[in-house]
Order: sequence, then C-alpha cells, then structure tokens
Amino acid sequence: MDGGRRRTDGDVMTVAVGEINWGTLYIVSTPIGNLKDITIRALETLKSADLIACEDTRVTIKLLNRHDIKKPLLSLHSKSNQSVIEKILRTLQNGASAVYVTDSGTPTVSDPGARLVQRVVADGGRVVPIPGPSAVHAALAASGIPYGEYVFLGFLSNKASRRRRSLRLFKEHENLLILYESPHRLLAFLHDAYDILGDIHCIVAKEMTKKFEKYYRGSLREVTDMVTRDGVRGEYTVILDNRNAS
Repeated sequence: MDGGRRRTDGDVMTVAVGEINWGTLYIVSTPIGNLKDITIRALETLKSADLIACEDTRVTIKLLNRHDIKKPLLSLHSKSNQSVIEKILRTLQNGASAVYVTDSGTPTVSDPGARLVQRVVADGGRVVPIPGPSAVHAALAASGIPYGEYVFLGFLSNKASRRRRSLRLFKEHENLLILYESPHRLLAFLHDAYDILGDIHCIVAKEMTKKFEKYYRGSLREVTDMVTRDGVRGEYTVILDNRNAS
C-alpha cells in the first residue's frame, strides 16, 4: 500500500495508513458440509482473530466448538444494516484483526461478505483470503465433464419470470453454466431449464461431502426424473453443459 508501513505481530499483520493502524480482515473458507474439511491455516487464523463475523452464529459456533475456539461472534447477513459493517471497520481501524466466514464454503460468493470487503478496500484496509472448500469446484471436479472455463450464476431469482428471463439470456452463452439451487425450487428450475435450453447434459450434485452425497448425471429430462423419484432434500449445485446448445 502506497505510503503505508507494515508490521507483523506473530501471524497477525497490521498496516499503518496515514494515522490509522489497520488490522487485517481475513476471508476464511469453511467446510461445505463435512466439518473435517478445514485447513490448518484456517484454524490458525480463526484462533488468532479478535473478532469473527459470520452469516449465522448458530452455524459457525458448531465449527468453533469442534476445535475449541472461543471468540466474539458478530452476525453479518443479507438483512444486516450498515451499522454491522461499521462495527467491523472500527475493529480493524483500531489495529485488531477480524475474520469473515459464511455458513459454508468460500465467502463473498453469493453472500453479504462482498459488501464488507468492498468497504474495507475502499477505505484503504487490508484483506487476505484464506482459501479452502468451494461447492463450485467440488462439483466440477466430480462432474466427469472436461472443462476449461465456465460461467457461475450463483442463485437465480426465486421468481419464475425472472429465473426464466435469466435462462433465456444465457441460452446464447455456449459454456458450462453453474449455479446453486434450494430444495424447494430445484424441480421448478430444472423444468424451466429444459423448456428454454433443451435436453442438454446436466449434473446435479446433492449434499456434497455429507452423509447423503449423491450425483445425478444425464440429460436434463433424465436428471429431473431421477431427482423426482428420490425426492428433493438438501443442498444442490447444478452444472448445465450448454456448450453445444446450437
């Protein structure tokens, strides 16, 4: 950082910018299901943090208790007001370190952490990612589809008209399309995708890393039938192979 001075206290780095001795905001990836999928560096960062911000304290406390980590928790979710971000900023501006985690996976991907990172960067603070689990890359790794590039859509709208409009826009985008879908919308989404994109190849990854992990592979019609027979329960990552749509 231009004009800044960096000082390292053990594993925690502070950065002096002007008269502010910034602490570091760590973006820590956490397991997407199996609590054993946590890196050594992630645990060390959680243990050394002065504050942990998370989507749902009830979810994060389970991970912390498993590893005997006791730290102040602050909830930052999609409905949090700006005062929560301001509180985290004050922590960082006082030279303390903070961690942001989501309920699962890599933060700031389809979650409110992006607003926090944007504000810290804009104010001249320091952000350090701690890489780890990602539902997108786990699904791709197990998909059986050779790929070089893909388009990540996150969660599409829960309104059918908007969801279908998004699918129509991506119909001309000949690539792998990856998205998350909730159990109560999955079948509606698969039907919409079939109507708009055709009977293209599809992979639906269910409950990855958990006890009932399962992968459905086939055409959209075949996968929809398999999911319908099994019943829709759990969390899903969907891959649509739209590369040969035309």
